[in-house]
Amino acid sequence: MEILQRFLEYNQRRKRVNEFEKETEIKFVVDQDILNKISSIDLKPYEEIDEYFTTKEMLNNYTFLRIRRKKDKIILQLKDVIVGGEQTGDVYESDEVHMELDKEMYEKIKKILSSTFPYSFVVKKIRKKGKLNECEICLDEVEELGLFLEIEGPKEKILEICKKLDLDLKKRDAERGYAIMMAKKVGLL
Repeated sequence: MEILQRFLEYNQRRKRVNEFEKETEIKFVVDQDILNKISSIDLKPYEEIDEYFTTKEMLNNYTFLRIRRKKDKIILQLKDVIVGGEQTGDVYESDEVHMELDKEMYEKIKKILSSTFPYSFVVKKIRKKGKLNECEICLDEVEELGLFLEIEGPKEKILEICKKLDLDLKKRDAERGYAIMMAKKVGLL
């Protein structure tokens, strides 16, 4: 959290932070049953590429520094997962800072991060996104990891959707996200 706070304070002074938000979400590994349950939701596809720059300490503390490229945007993000995984029976909660980059700034920052952080990896996915009950619904086909359903929004609305779709909370993903899954896959954790 200290890293996140310093990043936020610095960028607010420089008027570069586009957004600071609390994020609440839940993820499920998708099977045919879940695909059937979400088939009526209108989901629009696009590609997302997340480049992670990290240390083992950051991974162990569930703090993620990444550059996300999607559609026509490039966004530097710092994400600090506060609760989730086996600590809770339901959602993940995190603090996030977002700063939009142009292509020139992206290249400069990527070079600095690549030389500063000892570990980096990429998570690529095709995300199909829609809305339901004030929440974002995302069906993510994550390269090398599989197919996942992510529901993001206010906790009470997320849990309403899970109940409405008859999703078993015990079958939710307990890894705290794709970064941890990929870090384990490439041998960082």
